[in-house]
Amino acid sequence: MNEITLSIIIVNYKSWIPLEKCIHSINNQIDINPEIIVVDNNSSDNFIHSFKKKFPKVLWIENKSNSGFSKGCNIGEEKASNKFLLFLNPDTYLPNDCLKNLIHKKLNFENSIIGIKQLNNKNKNTHAYGIFLNLYSFNGIARALYRLLRLKSKSQLEKLDQFSPDWISGSFIFISKKLFNIIGRWNENYFMYYEDMDLCKKAKNMNYNVIMLNDIYCYHYHGLSSRINEKTKIKSKTEVIKSSIKYIEGNFTRIEKIILKGLKLSSVIIELLLASPFSRTKRNVLINLFRKN
Repeated sequence: MNEITLSIIIVNYKSWIPLEKCIHSINNQIDINPEIIVVDNNSSDNFIHSFKKKFPKVLWIENKSNSGFSKGCNIGEEKASNKFLLFLNPDTYLPNDCLKNLIHKKLNFENSIIGIKQLNNKNKNTHAYGIFLNLYSFNGIARALYRLLRLKSKSQLEKLDQFSPDWISGSFIFISKKLFNIIGRWNENYFMYYEDMDLCKKAKNMNYNVIMLNDIYCYHYHGLSSRINEKTKIKSKTEVIKSSIKYIEGNFTRIEKIILKGLKLSSVIIELLLASPFSRTKRNVLINLFRKN
């Protein structure tokens, strides 16, 4: 590809400290000067005013409500003026040569969703990819057995320069604006979680590529944007479960839905019931799960 013009879209909710570091890391990129769009999901703490002064070249969009990750990303994409998009979490940090190394790769950028290796603050691979939710992967034990049977362990995948997982994490998703709109954008039925799996599922159903690059990396200080306080942590964990059910509803036949929802909910409820006497968070997640919105 001869030329890349890139718009980076970040959805923020009260993640100002990591966001500042993230923006600095983008501004320090070599050989590329991307457009930066930050969609603030009604943080309601007035920090945005000082950030606008600190980063005047950033396009700041202030949502009047916290409309969730998917809708925030879609709002940002509508304002993006470049050919390619990078959806990026505010709690990520890009090494100086990250984007240069990415755009110089010989890849089918036009027809691919691309992610890169993500390291935590201990330089450990966070494995920002996974297998689609199905009858063989509805919980952690099932996923481990499924990987074993497929003979594709994470340690084996780490040895490859690149590979094609089922889905990659929405914390770093590189995609052309054209492809993003062809596959139907982010599904706004998801408030948070599983929207990345859903996006990649739509792409693969239409025979587009999902690629994970192991030889390029960024840092992801996982959870800083979703574990601000106990209330946010409870909401976050509840949304994981609710979003998994939404994914099942949108991607399976009637019989498969009945079986999968039964397996998923029963395994989650058993786990929460066993843990709730020892964890206030788990107790509240269990209560929230059955509370009507």
